[in-house]
Amino acid sequence: MTTQVQSRQNEDEVDEQQVVDYLIAHPDFFVEHALLLDDMNITHNTGSAVSLIERQVKVLREKNQHFETQLREMVDAVHDNQRLNLSLQRLTISLFSADSLDDVIAMVNDELLNKLATDAVSIKLITTDEVRTEKQPERYIFVDDERLVLFKKTIDDKRIQCGRLSEDQKALVFAEQVSSIGSGAVLPLADAETYGLIGLGSFDDQRYHPGMGTEFLQQLSDLVSAAIRPYLSD
Repeated sequence: MTTQVQSRQNEDEVDEQQVVDYLIAHPDFFVEHALLLDDMNITHNTGSAVSLIERQVKVLREKNQHFETQLREMVDAVHDNQRLNLSLQRLTISLFSADSLDDVIAMVNDELLNKLATDAVSIKLITTDEVRTEKQPERYIFVDDERLVLFKKTIDDKRIQCGRLSEDQKALVFAEQVSSIGSGAVLPLADAETYGLIGLGSFDDQRYHPGMGTEFLQQLSDLVSAAIRPYLSD
């Protein structure tokens, strides 16, 4: 008895495979037998049933929606890249006319805050002059300040850090804005060695994240580093 049941199951499996093979070999089958489409029902997980043609239309619609979403994302990415490239171009041209450290910082802040609508921007320069640190703590941080260990990888490896920052990290970079920063990017100002940090902050805790692309941020870091470097000895 068991053998007969197994034999029937095997025959059913062979028959199903033959049907599949036949349909693959004859893709016009349902074109020539269109009336079958309305008579064939497919049961959904919900228990309801629709005709095969309705099911095909639904699948095609879902695929189209998926492709439309992908296309919109690609177009948005292209527009965003164009916007960022224009920003770098504008900033580069502006920096040619800078003749002081104050000018450079003002131009960077204007571009990032006003034109790119970045929520928070901070530039911290590492100095060996304690007097500068005391007079302008919003701009300078002393080279031996223990808080610099919070950005050790960024400083030692000249590596951009993106994501949610600790409260101590936010306090060092963004000072009074610490409570409103959800996520941030910290960029090194560097040539042979790191001599400062740029902090970009967002009220959105998902705006900056570890998996994001950093090409624009790296170009920004290189540009601002080159613009600030001549004024470090003043």
